[in-house]
Amino acid sequence: MKATFRPIKSEDFEFLWKLNTLVMKDYVSQTWGWDQDWQRQYFTKNFDKNNGEIMVFDSTDIGFNRVIDEQNEIFLVSILILPEFQKRGIGTKLIQDLILSKTKPIRLQVLKVNPAQNLYKRLGFKQVSETDTHLIMKYF
Repeated sequence: MKATFRPIKSEDFEFLWKLNTLVMKDYVSQTWGWDQDWQRQYFTKNFDKNNGEIMVFDSTDIGFNRVIDEQNEIFLVSILILPEFQKRGIGTKLIQDLILSKTKPIRLQVLKVNPAQNLYKRLGFKQVSETDTHLIMKYF
């Protein structure tokens, strides 16, 4: 299953808010607790249509991806895929393509309670540090 990507538009706000809530609410709840009003305000304040891309499959918006090419590394900021499209190889393919095109190490952080860390380990990412809430991982 191969996704394509398109730029974010202002009208994607509600889709992205819904996606964020569907994918991250359980992990955020386990880590800090989920305050719907605070989360919505934070999301609204930080919404930037210039940061990331919408994943599309068969003309349906299915996810979000954000990668920052920094001076010494590539920072994989976020991959969010609607639950009904997860476990179909989309995230794996996206990360494998990033690894194949890399010119420098790739860094990411993942909540300790998020099982996505198993995918990252399987693809060759190594834990390099951690915070109280996150694992910091790199692909060299």
